[in-house]
Amino acid sequence: MARKQSRHHRWGWRLLLILFLLLAGSYWVWWQLGSRRIHAQTYRQTSVVTVFVPGYASNGLTFGPMVTRFKQDRASNQVTTITISATGNRTITGANRYTGKNPLVNVVFEDAKAPEKETRQLTALLHWLRAKHNVTKINLVGHSMGSNLSFRYLTSHHTDAQPHVVKYVSLASEFYRDPAPQLQQFPKSVQTLVIGGQIFGASGDWAVSIAGVKRFEKALRAANVPSTLYIYHGTPLGAYHSSLHQNPYVDARILAFLFT
Repeated sequence: MARKQSRHHRWGWRLLLILFLLLAGSYWVWWQLGSRRIHAQTYRQTSVVTVFVPGYASNGLTFGPMVTRFKQDRASNQVTTITISATGNRTITGANRYTGKNPLVNVVFEDAKAPEKETRQLTALLHWLRAKHNVTKINLVGHSMGSNLSFRYLTSHHTDAQPHVVKYVSLASEFYRDPAPQLQQFPKSVQTLVIGGQIFGASGDWAVSIAGVKRFEKALRAANVPSTLYIYHGTPLGAYHSSLHQNPYVDARILAFLFT
């Protein structure tokens, strides 16, 4: 009896190992196929600084891997991480200049559950980049609540010097109130890419609905904002809310939008 249980135990571990290897192999193939377009692309050089704004309860891993990949893919040669404390102090890691090829700034909020405070901190950061580092043009890439923060920044009146926003990427975000009133203040020159995820058989990415993503993009177009919609359909591996910023197909869309 003991031998039979031991044999079953060994077979169970073997099946788990086989399943793990199959999943790992499938993930590798999926990633390689999704990366082919990225590796074949040539990216133009600009001085526009791209600022990545993370969402609710985020950390350095939200956009950290993405900006690292973008540098590895030669879309940029300069990555800076700016961590903002709960009291607004900034810690800079990486490049302390913003003059390279397509400079990337990964923003990390230590108090990442306070959207009004984060909007103020983002506004102060962008003013600092403009006033202290002569950053005159930026792109904004926001995930989830980070997209809402970026939208709030774009539709607010600023009395201090701020950089000009060239492009805006809204990733995995929807607006629970009609954005039409705020869109009256949205700069019509800002090119916008709206990205959503839809898990097979689901209504969205298990956090944000596709209907909400499409509704936002439709509102942008109705306000005469130049916008493009991209929906990634797939398994939770790539289409889940927090997987979209670790997805080579999404990477390719963002890179092409920003740098080609």
